[in-house]
Amino acid sequence: MSRLGSASGRTPRITHEVLDQVLNFPHSLDLGPAAKGRPDIHLIERTTIMKRRKPTKDIDRGKPVLAKGRAVVGIDIGKRKHAATALSPQGEVIAQLASFPNTREGIDQLERECLRKAGGPGKVLVAMEATGHYWMCLYHELTRRGYECVVINPIQTNAKGRSRLRKTHNDRIDSEGIARLVLAGEARATRVPDEKTTELRLLVRHRQRLLRAATAMERYAHTLVDRVFPEYADVLSKPFLPSGQKLIRQLGLAPAGLAAQPDETRDVLRTASRSRIAPEAIDHLLEVAGQSIGTRQAEGIAEAQLTSIFDYLETVRSQIVAIEKQLDQRVQKLDSPLLSLGILSTLAAIIHAESDPIGDFHTADRYVAYAGLDPSLRQSGDTIDRRGKISKRGSPTLRHALYLAAFVVCRKHLCFQRVYLKHRKRGKSHRNAQVVVAGKLARVVWRLLTDNREFTKRPPKMPPQAGKNRKQRK
Repeated sequence: MSRLGSASGRTPRITHEVLDQVLNFPHSLDLGPAAKGRPDIHLIERTTIMKRRKPTKDIDRGKPVLAKGRAVVGIDIGKRKHAATALSPQGEVIAQLASFPNTREGIDQLERECLRKAGGPGKVLVAMEATGHYWMCLYHELTRRGYECVVINPIQTNAKGRSRLRKTHNDRIDSEGIARLVLAGEARATRVPDEKTTELRLLVRHRQRLLRAATAMERYAHTLVDRVFPEYADVLSKPFLPSGQKLIRQLGLAPAGLAAQPDETRDVLRTASRSRIAPEAIDHLLEVAGQSIGTRQAEGIAEAQLTSIFDYLETVRSQIVAIEKQLDQRVQKLDSPLLSLGILSTLAAIIHAESDPIGDFHTADRYVAYAGLDPSLRQSGDTIDRRGKISKRGSPTLRHALYLAAFVVCRKHLCFQRVYLKHRKRGKSHRNAQVVVAGKLARVVWRLLTDNREFTKRPPKMPPQAGKNRKQRK
């Protein structure tokens, strides 16, 4: 499995819309004494590299959601119906609603039978579980009615549910568990993006879906080619270039049909490729067509499907280009400092979509953990304190974007290249070294977005007052 892939199947599913930002393992890889004194690595050394240290009690792991003397209403989210439980500040059940529909009438019922009994707007804290996208309508409707709402990642509620001795599970129990998690001060609110970030995120993720759809269709097209004319890809390594598409559209792909029309095949390939395909290659294609072992079953259907696939890919790619233009315009309006790293506007847009507002992350450690690039910690009993693979808990979209951006910054900036080479010399593979660079890049990105400044080899000098504040925090 790829290091950037999803977590184990045993791990509770983390939604794309709201992700846990409080998983904070503050460990990082030190560049070592060899990196000291280099002017071109100061940015990483000061703002992105933290020396190895053991966890301490005073590390800020994120502020919990506090009821502050208010009643708490926990809501278990479903696709069509939800369940709610209202608890007093002392933990007593005020009201329970076993089921209410995800409609205006259902929300009116929730307000009448639970929220009003618990105190109404200003006196109630509403906590709901982030189940897919089904929480969004309820969240925004209750917010418009004046209620303070928080969203909790399922990984927290699932962990609380596993702690129960009895193996019971239903919506009513889950809603009460959510409310008690908040009352105990153990819940951490997940990020709910604002409208501009939501728009950018929708564009970014729609582009990703289109790319995946195009890739899947290309793979299927290759299976059709291998079925009808398996030797075709050996002669023309890229069978779906305009020349190959025109050949399939006009003459088909059946080997016997191409071998029977040598002159027409030569004319089509020569015209479509603008004479870039050598005559010898065309002759070789006709030769192998006469000796092809391809199946002759359903050749006509396969050729028709290939033509349909070409039309589909043309439509999808035009939509991808249109989305990328929108992303470029939005990044230019943002005047993004990430462009100073040398990455494309599309990658910058993905990072902004998953990161904004950057103020949600008070430290670089939290941002790295949100990207899932923080190393996992293994320590038990007398075993040696060892850090394993990256946690992969967080936004997979952000993690993949930082991984791709790591290839760019390694080529453009010597400070990142030295980090890569250092870990290659330690015996790490190319991919593992790039993951390390992606983790360092995440810290740089956090600093650039937090300070809203462009990337420089040397960071600006810290004001004296800022230095005093940092010492006080320590």
